Amino acid sequence: MQPRAAGPAGRDLPAQFRLAPRRPESTLRGVVTPAPVRRVTLRDVALAAGCHYSTVSLALRDHPRLPAETRERVRRVARQLGYVADPLLSSLSSYRTARRPPTFHSNLAWITNHPTADGWREADVFHHYYLGAEERARALGYSLEIFWMRERGMTPARASQILRSRNITGLLISPQPGPGGKLELDWPSFSAVALGYTLASPGLHLVSTHQYRSIKLALQRLAERGYQRIGLVMPDLSDARVDRNWLAGYLVAQQALPLRQRVPHLFPSAWDENAFGAWLRRHRPDAIVTKNLEVLPALRRLRRRVPEDLGVAFLTLPQVDGRLSGIDENPREVGAAAADYLAGMIHRNERGVPAMPQRVLIDGSWIEGSTVRPATRTLA
Repeated sequence: MQPRAAGPAGRDLPAQFRLAPRRPESTLRGVVTPAPVRRVTLRDVALAAGCHYSTVSLALRDHPRLPAETRERVRRVARQLGYVADPLLSSLSSYRTARRPPTFHSNLAWITNHPTADGWREADVFHHYYLGAEERARALGYSLEIFWMRERGMTPARASQILRSRNITGLLISPQPGPGGKLELDWPSFSAVALGYTLASPGLHLVSTHQYRSIKLALQRLAERGYQRIGLVMPDLSDARVDRNWLAGYLVAQQALPLRQRVPHLFPSAWDENAFGAWLRRHRPDAIVTKNLEVLPALRRLRRRVPEDLGVAFLTLPQVDGRLSGIDENPREVGAAAADYLAGMIHRNERGVPAMPQRVLIDGSWIEGSTVRPATRTLA
C-alpha cells in the first residue's frame, strides 16, 4: 500500500503527488537558474484519482455521462495537483478537429412557438435565421430539426421527453410570436440559445442583429446625403420586439442635433395612414427611417415623390436587390452565429439556464437603393 501525503492538501493523494521539498537552484557564473517545474498532465490526475485519463477529460468538461460525484472527485484532485489546461494543446486539438471532414454528431432542434406550424416563416428574416443556422449546423456535423411547441397534445413535459428520446441536446429558440414570450422545458437537460429579444423567460444566451448600431448607421448615411430632418415611423410593437433598441439609437442621435432638426418619432399601435399623413404635414421631415413597406404607397397617395421629395430608408430589407435603400440585417450570419454558439455550449457541456446570459450582436450593412438620393461626390 502506497503511503499517503501528509497535511490537508494532500490527504487523498498518493505519496508521489505530495508537495516535494524545493529543489536547490543551480548556479552558472553567478547566475541563479530556477529548477524546471514539470507540468501536471491529465495522466497525472488520472493516476492520483485512480481512473482512466479519458474519464478525467470527461469530468473536467462536466460531461453528464459520468456521475456527479465522480466529476466532483476528479475536479477536486485536479485542483489539489494544480492542473491547468494547456492552451497550445487545446488549439492543436481544435485545429485537428477543423481539418477533419464533418461527421454526424446528433440533432439540434429549431424550437418554434407560433400559433401555426409555419407561422414563423411569415417573417422573411426569421426564415433566413433558420437557413443560416441549418447551413452552419450541417457544416459542424449536426442536423437541424424543426420542432413545433404548439402541436396538439403537446405539453412542456412531453416536449422535453420527445427531445431527449431523439438524442437532441441543443436547442435554437426561434423568435417568439410577440415580445415578452415565455417557454417552459426541462432546461437542465439542454443547451439552448435564443434568436432575438422576444423570449423573456427564461433568460438564455441570445444572438441578434445589433439594431442600435443599425439605426445609427442608417441615420449616418442619410445625413451624408444632406438630409437634415429625419423621422422614425413604425408600429410600437415592432420596436418592442427588439427591446427598444431602434428607438434608443434614434433618440441618442436626435439629442446630438439642433432643436430645429429634431423630429418626434411616430409609433402607432398599428399602421395608420391617416395618423402618418398628419404626422408628415405637422413635422415636415425630409427623410424617413422605417420598418414598414406601407410607407411607400402611402407617400404616393399623399403625392410625395421618393426620393425627390422625401428619402426613405428601411431598417429591415426584405430583399437585397438594390430597389430599396436601408439596412441588411445579415440574418443568415445571425443564424450561423447562433449555431456556432450552441455547438460550443454542447462541447463544453453547458446546460440549463445560465446565471449570466450573454449576447452576441451582429452588425447590419448599409445597402444602396433607389429610395434615397445618392451621396454627392464631395460627401462620398
